[in-house]
Amino acid sequence: MDIEVLKTMQILTQTKSFSKTAEIQNIVQSTVSARIAELEKTLGQKLFTRDNQHVSLTQSGLMFLPYAQHILEDFENGKARLNSAAFFDDRLVIGNTYSALPNLLFPVYHEYLRCFPRISVKAVAGHSTDILQSLVDGVIDIAIVYQLPKIRRFTTFLCNEEDFVFVCPPGDPLASQAEMPVKDLGKINLLFHNWGGVFSDWMAQLLPGSRWFHANIGNPSFIVSLVEEGTGSAILTRSTVKKALIRNSVVEIPFAGSPLPPRWQTYIVVHPKRLTRQPVRDWLDIMSKHDLTAVPI
Repeated sequence: MDIEVLKTMQILTQTKSFSKTAEIQNIVQSTVSARIAELEKTLGQKLFTRDNQHVSLTQSGLMFLPYAQHILEDFENGKARLNSAAFFDDRLVIGNTYSALPNLLFPVYHEYLRCFPRISVKAVAGHSTDILQSLVDGVIDIAIVYQLPKIRRFTTFLCNEEDFVFVCPPGDPLASQAEMPVKDLGKINLLFHNWGGVFSDWMAQLLPGSRWFHANIGNPSFIVSLVEEGTGSAILTRSTVKKALIRNSVVEIPFAGSPLPPRWQTYIVVHPKRLTRQPVRDWLDIMSKHDLTAVPI
């Protein structure tokens, strides 16, 4: 099947316009129409409905689109592999939660890249649900997430378990407190990151209903920087604030009272077939050296 035809289908799906698709591909509009007609003839199915104003996928088009995208991805990966053969023997694609990538996994990436210079590593950052979907789709080799997968065919390891800590700037009046009663958290205008899962359940017990915070930020490392600059206080995982605590740029105040925050777990998820690949095994070995793998769940 012609790759250019599949590219035209993908772009037309995004633009919903024959003229815009032609412009993007630097071809005439009649060529776009001819390519779609050729694809529909090959498949024996109508893929698009169109009139003077609207272009949309039919039910058959919706069913076929993921397969077309996989073909395009495989083609691009194969082309990249050929172009990179002189420099690399293989490739490893790792999906990481945003906060685990710079904090928990830095030493693992550092050692792996040093030990295996002939392996090309691609790090993809995202939310747990998105990363797990990429694993299901076969786009990544290893997922490092905060959420247990619901599909049992994957092999899952407990990667890390840690506590949540309350931190504030050294010059903040809170820094003189010996402890932070959890019942008082509702009085503090936090720099907030929603970790989700059991953390969200815990916060819902303390702050029932919807509530705004001083800042609600998706990047925990950015929150650490704000705390260091004296902007406010935050609740973060210990690995996120470890370096800041070592350099004394933030102050930890131990939690007290009930309910105390839950323990936070990070998981490694791999398809069993991927475990036979040497780059995957080498990655897991290095994680184990850094005490970041345990018995499969």
